[in-house]
Amino acid sequence: MNRILVTTDGSDLGQHALSHAQGLARALGAELTVLSIQLDPVLAAYGEYSYALPTSLETLDELKAGLENDLRMRLPEARIRVERAAGRHVSRAILDVAREEGVQMIVMTTHGRSGLGRALVGSVAQAVAQHAPVPVLLIKGDQQPVAWGSAAAQQVTGA
Repeated sequence: MNRILVTTDGSDLGQHALSHAQGLARALGAELTVLSIQLDPVLAAYGEYSYALPTSLETLDELKAGLENDLRMRLPEARIRVERAAGRHVSRAILDVAREEGVQMIVMTTHGRSGLGRALVGSVAQAVAQHAPVPVLLIKGDQQPVAWGSAAAQQVTGA
């Protein structure tokens, strides 16, 4: 496994997968790509959080540049991609980038909803896991990063 894609939406929960993926990439000697998908302004108004994104392209470009800089500071060894959804569902945009990058694994966080909550708001993580042609590692927000490659990690994973 030499290419890993990790996704983030910039939220605290979204950023949680970064340390998991970073440790895994280091242990495997894999290339790490960090992806954030910018929601389309019209879709964001109907999204899970019902917040309105700025509508000007200049403002979206400023937000993109800020997120790219933040991600470069957090993960200087990673390739950073901030893409616009461009009319695609976020899960489709993630799968498109995974295919373009030729990744062998996708790492992302999940809210861990089940039942009615997942049915009502859907799950990007579930859609990616269901349709990805590669393994998807889902990280719940309360999971601590694993020390991949260490003796402790081998005991935890049963390796």
